[in-house]
Amino acid sequence: MTELDPSTDEAERLITAALADHVRIPAPRRLRDQLVRAHLTVHKPWRSVVVGFALGAAMAAAIALLVVRPPAADTVIFDEAVGDHLRIVSAQSPLEVASSDLHNVKPWFTGRLDFVPPVSFVGDDEFQLRGGSLAVFLGHKAAAFVYQRRLHTISVFAFADATLRSRQETTSRGFHVIAWASGGFGMAVVSDINWDDLRLLEARLRN
Repeated sequence: MTELDPSTDEAERLITAALADHVRIPAPRRLRDQLVRAHLTVHKPWRSVVVGFALGAAMAAAIALLVVRPPAADTVIFDEAVGDHLRIVSAQSPLEVASSDLHNVKPWFTGRLDFVPPVSFVGDDEFQLRGGSLAVFLGHKAAAFVYQRRLHTISVFAFADATLRSRQETTSRGFHVIAWASGGFGMAVVSDINWDDLRLLEARLRN
């Protein structure tokens, strides 16, 4: 059996590494062409050229799907939401306006924010509104609405942000987080309640 050229071994290694990634987008044509040329030479025997060409084509196909995962804006939002929630639950006086009436809480933000928080859920027997306060979210002023379910505190953040492309949910530092876009603004809900309860509150906030 004819042994493969060391360059083809390297090509196989690169293909394996490329296919190990789970996130895929088209690679730049220039990069693809450079890698294909790097593993093809005109001086190889005919059979090696065929093998090299096949490996080069396979590499080009793999690289066309390869992408290095960029820093996710959503991850930053999740980290920020959990951090702000922790500040709320650990503060001695977390509420700047304490009221179970949304018609008292929401107008309180007028003049304190340069946008109207897209929150209209007044609370109910399952999710009681406790009040609200200003928050600093992603370096900008934001609104924090605080609800309670049994003994659990739930923070709802409304912030001016256009980076959210779709609804996302995750668990970070033991807290469940759901984030979505609403009318050009970002929304994030954070708590240690179970997923079913948190999604139930999300649905009420969206209505």
